[in-house]
Amino acid sequence: MRFTAISFYRSKLTIAKMKLFLLALAAAPAAQAAYSGDIVQYWVDQTTILINNTIVGGLQSPPNAWAAAVVQASVYLAATRTNSSGLAPQQLAVSHAAHNALAWVFHGTRNYAGVDAALKAVLAPIGVNDTAVAEQARRVGRRAALEVVTARTGDRIDDFVDYVYGPVRPGVYQLTPGAAPAPDTPQAVYLKTWAGLGNITRFRAPPPPNVTDRSYEAYLDYVKAQGSLNSTVRKAFDTDTAYFWRESSIA
Repeated sequence: MRFTAISFYRSKLTIAKMKLFLLALAAAPAAQAAYSGDIVQYWVDQTTILINNTIVGGLQSPPNAWAAAVVQASVYLAATRTNSSGLAPQQLAVSHAAHNALAWVFHGTRNYAGVDAALKAVLAPIGVNDTAVAEQARRVGRRAALEVVTARTGDRIDDFVDYVYGPVRPGVYQLTPGAAPAPDTPQAVYLKTWAGLGNITRFRAPPPPNVTDRSYEAYLDYVKAQGSLNSTVRKAFDTDTAYFWRESSIA
């Protein structure tokens, strides 16, 4: 989870940078695009919708933060390579990059119809009518996605890791009653990192108090009170925060 928080933060920074590029182009007199929305946010939203299991039709969806990172990395490459082409061609390049990246992450579920529909819905609003300009934008976007998926091939997201719970004693993580038999994506600890992060152990938080330490009981009571399904002390904000990080994890 520590790694996923860092990945999510870096992903948010990437999206922010992308929006700065698009805002700068929108302010330029020569940048005229029919699509008036935020194309980066459009593909963030489409990725989230497509990964939802109800859309996939009950089939296992790809790990959501990993898939979103693949898509946004492709979007970023496409945008930076077309930042002097005008906003409409840039939107087109970004959209084809996102489409091809999504098609790749959805190979396991064959959710191609939904991915195609997301692209088709935004093509007319972008409105690039010049055939040569459109073809160049498509080529840049597709190339960006190809580079990203090639870099991520073999990143160990598909590896099987036989998670083994530790001994049943205080301070050792155990299966939550009623939960899945194994934690989500235990292979994430071995996942190839993004953006040259290198050894991620340097980002780890300090360990909790030793179970024999008197302060351990206070931490335990706090976690039980906050984490209980029917907690009477947990605030709505804290519940929403927990759901946010669950949905933003590598799983």
